[in-house]
Parts: sequence; C-alpha cells; structure tokens
Amino acid sequence: MVITLLTGEARTWAHTLIHAQDPTLNSWLSFLASMETMFGDPFKTDTAQTAIRALRQGRHPVEEYVTSFRKYALDTAWNEAALVDQFRRGLADHIKDEIARGDRPRILEEIILLSISVDRRWRERQLEKNINPYPSLLPQTRRMGSNTPRPLALPPVSSSPLASSEEPMQVGLIRGHLPPAELERRRKENCCLYCGRLGHVARTCPEKIRPRGKPLCHVQLPRSPSESTYLLSFDIVLQWEDKKIPLRAMIDSGASNCILDSSLAHRVCVPVHNKEYPIKIQVVDGSSLSSGVVTHETLPIQVWAGPRHQETLSFDLIPSPMFPVILGIPWLRQHDPMIQWSTGLISFPSPYCNQNCLNSPPTLSVNTVLDTNMRKTGVQLPTCYQEYKDVFDEIGVETLPPHRKYDCPIDLLPGAAIPFGRIYPLSTPELEVLKTYIKENLQKGFIRPSTSPAGAGIFFIGKKDGGLRPCVDFRELNHITIKNRYPLPLIPELMERLQTATVFSKIDLRGAYNLVRIR
Repeated sequence: MVITLLTGEARTWAHTLIHAQDPTLNSWLSFLASMETMFGDPFKTDTAQTAIRALRQGRHPVEEYVTSFRKYALDTAWNEAALVDQFRRGLADHIKDEIARGDRPRILEEIILLSISVDRRWRERQLEKNINPYPSLLPQTRRMGSNTPRPLALPPVSSSPLASSEEPMQVGLIRGHLPPAELERRRKENCCLYCGRLGHVARTCPEKIRPRGKPLCHVQLPRSPSESTYLLSFDIVLQWEDKKIPLRAMIDSGASNCILDSSLAHRVCVPVHNKEYPIKIQVVDGSSLSSGVVTHETLPIQVWAGPRHQETLSFDLIPSPMFPVILGIPWLRQHDPMIQWSTGLISFPSPYCNQNCLNSPPTLSVNTVLDTNMRKTGVQLPTCYQEYKDVFDEIGVETLPPHRKYDCPIDLLPGAAIPFGRIYPLSTPELEVLKTYIKENLQKGFIRPSTSPAGAGIFFIGKKDGGLRPCVDFRELNHITIKNRYPLPLIPELMERLQTATVFSKIDLRGAYNLVRIR
C-alpha cells in the first residue's frame, strides 16, 4: 500500500525490491531504515543545527517561529538548555526585552508559552495604535537542497479587508481593478462588485451614488522608522501670530494633502476651523482611519524651510504622532523640488519657488542706496558710468543668485567615508570674528545649520588691511570628490597672445564664491 504512494526514483527503487524479493520488504521498520539510508540526508543533524542557528523570528508572529523551530529541533540532538538558549536568541528584540524582565525560563515549553503571550499582547497594543504589527513581506521560494530555513509565511491581518463599513477611496476618485480572486469571491457570494457588501448590486450601490461637491482623498499614513528603509524629511518652522514652532516635515508622495498631527495642533494652539466638506481617509492596507473622517483643518499659517523659503499652507488634522507634519503630492507638484537621493539634500530651483517662496532680504532700490552712500562719502559717480550703478552696489552682494540648470555639483566617490576634520585652536579675537561671521552669513542665507556628524576645521589668516580672513580646511573632503577635470590654457600661449598689449584690466568680484550656486 505504501509503495503505491511513492513517485519518481523512490517508486522505481521499491519496484526493484519487489522484483528481487528483497527481505527488506518483510518488515516495516527495515523498509523505513533502508529508505532512509537510500534517500535521506546523511548529514541530517548538521543540516538541522545550521538551519536552527540561522532561524530568526523577524517580523513574523511567534506561532510561526515556533513551528519552524520545532521542525528543526527534532533532528538537532540538543539538550533542553541548548534549545531554550537558541529559541531565545531567535526571538524579536521586543519579546526578548519583556522576557528579560522576569525569571528566565529553563524549559522549552515554558519559554514558548511566555513568548506567545508577550507577542499577542504586543500585537494588541500595535493594533490599538493603528499600526500593522507585521507588515506584509514578499513571498520567497526555497530551492531543493538548500540549507537556508524557509521564510515564515505571514497570515493576513483580516480575512476580508473589504468587509469594513468604510468604502476604499482612490486618488482622484479613480478606482483600480479588483484582483481576480476578489472578483470571483464577490460573484460567488452575490456581493456588490463595487463595494463588496450584500443587499444590492453595483448599479444601485449607495457608495457609488454620492452627492457631488464632497471631495474624497487618499492618504498614506506614516510608517515606523523600523519598517522603512529611507525617509525623506527636513526641518521647517511653523509661524502664526507671535509663535514659532520648529518641526520635522516628511515628504510623502502617497499623501493627497498636507497633514498636521491633531494632538500637536491642540497642544500648541494652532488656529483651526471646520472643513467645508469632511473627508474620509484610507490607509495603505485598504482599511479606513480609526479616528473617523477628517473634519478640521488649520487656518493658513506660514511655513519656513530654511532662512529664505517661506510660504503659506493649510493642513488637514489627523492623528500622526510619528511624523507631525507631512507634505503631500500637491506640495510636490507645486514646488517641484530637486532631490538628491544619494545625500537627501533638497533644493527649490523651480520658477514657482523663485517667484513666490524665495524671499530676498529687504533692501532699498539701487539708485536710492547709491545716492545715499555717495552723499555720505562725497563721491559722485560720473555721468558716463550711470548705467553701471549696479556694479558698485554693495547691498546686492548680500543675496545668493537663483538656482539655474548649470549649478555646480559636488559629487563624492561612491562608498567613500565622510572625513572628520581636526579642530584648530582660536584666539579670543578670532573667536569674536568667527561669531560675527556665522551670525551675518546665517542672516544672509549664505550658510545654514548642519546636522551632519562630520565636519571641517576653520582657522584664520591675516589680510593686508589687518583684518582676518576665515578659511575652512576642506582638504580631506577634496580627496573624496569626483574631480571635474578640463584642459587649462597654456601660459606660454597666453604670453604670446598678450605680448603686444599695453593696458590691462582687473575684475574683482565681491563675494565671488557666493555667486556660484551649489546644486
């Protein structure tokens, strides 16, 4: 009877024993032993020990980890203490932390039961916070003969994600196609093909027939940093009346509006009002936001991103403690920022930003400034040079030029480590000059505060007029930059071309390096 269930080489081997009337067939135990010798893994113990050492719970429930652990534990020939220690090593960190609070179990069954209890309570807390405790993972396959343990399968969070009372909504009110399996399920159960509920058909679906003028939106809720490989964010300042609140804003192309954490808005007394039309929010797993519809939004408030980028925005209010400010796709479309994904730097070179957001320091007109300065010094600009007044303007050099397509990039060698510069000792006069230099250039927007752990040293050299010139030691950084090499004119060739010249002009630019914008 057993032989009839065999296939492939095992079936051929068994038929050979039958034709040869091998005595192995006289005993079930001897048949199993012979079959194990023929087709079993001769290194079963080593294979199981390697697999169980590599087994980790990861983001999967403890129950699945226990199932895989027991499968390999049968063939390891380890004692109870070794199994308990290895089981604990493979648990997720948050479970190991809870187990460490009490007496450490010494029996495998005890630590298994304790881990399951801790994990279930942790999942309950995560669901109460509207956080998926185990985000879905892509399925992986296992090749025959591989010693790597098979990835644990993740059960669905709910058996019917579309059974919620809230209708999923899509960006721009465009519904995507249903998966074939879901479409077939709705047909078999006589459910509405539009919303998935019973009692009506798609033609008369109440969710489909909505009064116009009530907009819907799609918002992707922020994920935990542990579940995200990369998050693009930057510092901003919210300002209204006499209050300024520094925050960290996250850019999310999946959000259809700008979001502000409702608890933060209440805590700092942000001015809000009722939305004209409340909107429903759908998170990425298809379920509706547990806090209900969005009914409030902020009044227009000023948002500063850096010393010069200023705009006025309104935010929808939803619970978002992980990321209190989220800038969505409308903000991205309007500003069209330039993002360097390798470094995370954000710049605003778009025409919209240059016209509406990038504010220059308030200055007098060129003619007024020049006339005032000249009256003070008694110097009059000759009439023949009046059209070049802007060349002599000292105020104009206090602003950076706009970003252009030929901004200067500073590219680093791939994989190069950022160097840490040395600190140079500074005297008391040098420290005073440094403080003044930093304060003035922060106000002008020439420099900005840095959050990088690396840095470069600064020192001073004397000028001809007795002043001090700041110098930053970027030599180590220059070693890891990609050089933009191009041929320079030959000195003998220049001398040959200039040998008949008698008058030479010298052009001295004010703040010349500030005229070169960095990409």
